[in-house]
Amino acid sequence: MAGNAYKFEEKPRNHKGRMAVALGITSLFLFLTLSTTCVVLAGKAGAWTGAVGTSAFILSFFGMMTGLSSFHDRLPSYSSSKAGTLLCGFMVAVWFIIFCVGLTA
Repeated sequence: MAGNAYKFEEKPRNHKGRMAVALGITSLFLFLTLSTTCVVLAGKAGAWTGAVGTSAFILSFFGMMTGLSSFHDRLPSYSSSKAGTLLCGFMVAVWFIIFCVGLTA
C-alpha cells in the first residue's frame, strides 16, 4: 500500500448555483427590509417601496431561472443549485402573493 499515489483534483465550482443563492438572499433581505420599513412607517412608505419590491421580484425570478439552468452543467454537487432554486422559488411565490394582495386592496 505504500506505493499508491493519490491525486487530488480541484472540482469545478457551481457558479450559477452560487449566483442563485446570492440573488435569493438579496431578495429575502429586501423583503425583510421593506416589511420592516412599512411597519415602522405605518403603511405610508410611498411608491418607492413598490419599485424596490418589483425589482426584488425580478431578482428572485432571475435567480430561479439561473438555478434551474445550473442543473444542466455536469458538476459533482448540485447543493447550491438546489438551495438557490428553492430559495428563489419561495421568494417568487412570496412576492407574487404580496402583489395579489395589493391588487385586492
